[in-house]
Amino acid sequence: MQFMITQLHDPQDCPKDIGGFRKALINEKVDGIDLKNVYVEHGSHTIVYIVETDSYDNIVKFLEPGMMTCTSSITPVSSMTMAEIMKKK
Repeated sequence: MQFMITQLHDPQDCPKDIGGFRKALINEKVDGIDLKNVYVEHGSHTIVYIVETDSYDNIVKFLEPGMMTCTSSITPVSSMTMAEIMKKK
């Protein structure tokens, strides 16, 4: 199943000077989670991840490094294309 994770941090907690978000806010080495895409909006200190996993526990492990410096919302999303969705009507 795919999930969209929106992660927000305060400017004073920005990880840009300590190795970036990949080192400070997420654990990409979690078995069973596939990071599909990342979108960064620098002005609002917002990072959006698209991940695929069968376990919520994997998401918790993935986000654990940033638990004390940012907030995250987790939303299940469809992996269907718009053409596939329109075909089902």
